[in-house]
Amino acid sequence: MVLTAVERKEASRRMSRQPQQPRGCANVPESLVEVKSKFEAEYRRFGLKRNCPGGFLEFYVLLRSIHRIPGTDVQLGYADVHGDLLPINNDDNFLKAVSSASPLLRIIITKKGQTEDEPLVGTTQLPAEA
Repeated sequence: MVLTAVERKEASRRMSRQPQQPRGCANVPESLVEVKSKFEAEYRRFGLKRNCPGGFLEFYVLLRSIHRIPGTDVQLGYADVHGDLLPINNDDNFLKAVSSASPLLRIIITKKGQTEDEPLVGTTQLPAEA
């Protein structure tokens, strides 16, 4: 069987051990964004492709996996260049967060309904006195 140049190139690409880039990311030089995420008292660091970071849902699942919080609904926020905490809750906000990261993307993960200023661990509510 004789393969054409295109078929040889395709076969070589499939056998390569390097992961394929998504279609929209072909021929774009890769640069990484360093991500530092915080959930309760734990921090995690990892890299994310700046030019093709994926979508919000993939990022949300990744963070829950990295922090080992699969059964808890969480909210994501990021610290912008001015230090303000902004929400990440859709693809547009996520892409804005990645594009504005310079050089570090700081992610704050909180349980739904809880703000970053509230204590997260070991808190109890005292009953109101009657």
